This record gives sequence, structure tokens and C-alpha cells, in this order.
Amino acid sequence: MSNLQKLILEAKNGLSVQERIPDNKWLEIAELCGPAEIAEIEFRIEDLRAELVSVEKWDGDTQDDINLAIYKFKQLLDAAKARK
Repeated sequence: MSNLQKLILEAKNGLSVQERIPDNKWLEIAELCGPAEIAEIEFRIEDLRAELVSVEKWDGDTQDDINLAIYKFKQLLDAAKARK
């Protein structure tokens, strides 16, 4: 398990399955990101974009979920890079 995965799991600790990680927790994660985590975030964004292309047009819920994940990872990337 990568450090980024560990940080995300820690941020989810105590949340229900339906709850999303709050913005302040994403900022805390960004503070702990180094070059390896930044590279992983960039990889995840590209991976999610590739996954989005393969989703059926009728599956709007999945498209929305993937777009939200891309958005959150972009915010995390921007915040992590801003602190460098």
C-alpha cells in the first residue's frame, strides 16, 4: 500500500460509507504529500480519465463518481504542489 493510500484511508477513518472526505482532510493530506505522492496523484488522474472514456453513456452515476474523483484529486494535486 502506498503512502498516499494510507493517508486517504486515515482521512476516511470514522466516516460512514456514504460520507465523503471533508475538504479540510484533503488539505491535511496535501500537506503530507511529497514527490512520490504527487506523482501517484497525477497517475490516478490519468487512470480515472481513461476509465471515464470506457464508461457507457447511459451510466451517468458512474460518470459522475469518476468526475468527482478527478476533481478531488486535481484539488489535492494543486494543494500539494502549492506547498512545495
